[in-house]
Amino acid sequence: MNILSILGILIYLLIVLDVIQTTLSLQGGGWLTSRFSHFFWKGFLNISGKDGSSKFLSHAGYILLIAIVIIWVFALWSSMVLILYSNPGSIIQSSTKTTAGLLEVIYYSGFTLSTLGVGDFIAAGNYWRLLTTIYSFTGLILLTMSVTYFIPVLSAVIDQQKLGIKLSTLGSTPQEIVLNSWNKKDFSRLTNKIDDISDSIIKYSQHHRTYPVIHYFHNPNQSNNVVLQLARLYEALVILTHKIKKEKQPPLEDIRPLIVAFENYFKIISEVTHINIKEKNTAKISVAILQEHGLVSTTIEQKDIEEKFMKKRRFFKTLLLQDGWKWTQLEEKKP
Repeated sequence: MNILSILGILIYLLIVLDVIQTTLSLQGGGWLTSRFSHFFWKGFLNISGKDGSSKFLSHAGYILLIAIVIIWVFALWSSMVLILYSNPGSIIQSSTKTTAGLLEVIYYSGFTLSTLGVGDFIAAGNYWRLLTTIYSFTGLILLTMSVTYFIPVLSAVIDQQKLGIKLSTLGSTPQEIVLNSWNKKDFSRLTNKIDDISDSIIKYSQHHRTYPVIHYFHNPNQSNNVVLQLARLYEALVILTHKIKKEKQPPLEDIRPLIVAFENYFKIISEVTHINIKEKNTAKISVAILQEHGLVSTTIEQKDIEEKFMKKRRFFKTLLLQDGWKWTQLEEKKP
């Protein structure tokens, strides 16, 4: 067995494993798909000028899906060509029995993968007939799995958009979320919705684990972009737990489901996006409006906030930058 055959076999195994892990595994995309998606998005982001409101970014998701399938197809095609071409005489012309050249091998490999079944070139032996059958089944399965993968991915993208819109109804800024939740006595306007919101965030997180590609379906609308809205909600959560006067804070057990949902979100996004938290987040938590309403304790400093909450603020800052947004946009109201 020569080096080209070995290379072809390795490419075949890599792609089959990547397809299976991406479409069937609950642990996210395959090694190749995950890394290609990451660099593909970085390219799109750089071309857009790292502007999250650029409509150009809204095309990244579906183009990425198509690109992934094209890579799978051409990689499998190439692997079959490498194996066959490195073994002269493996494919012959059906009538003249002459050995197929490179172009004929490429042609034969292509119609085998596409299951067209054109018979002007044939395999010259049982071993090559078996190889042809394996690749033919692989091509059929790849086509089927790609189509069945697209449908739940697009469904998950719709759920992602719905979550962004749902969270936008709470308020346009962290302070507005807190203020809208206050009914002059307690924060029941928010706590009554906590279970529903937490369930939606957990569902969104699990979709990320199963279909990591949805992370690259970008919404350029600043008012209901899901990453921005989650960051706003988390900032509001930090305010509720650390800045609001003790006697007015909601009971911890009422907001615990939201804390757990966010912890699950941080864990999964870290695994899926390979995020590397480098950015420091020294931005002060804005509470000026809440202070005017007498809700905020003036004795609590930013340094008094638990480190785990501050770390998650750094996480969100990094995530926002990777999505083309700036931390200051949390406080911006956009129509």
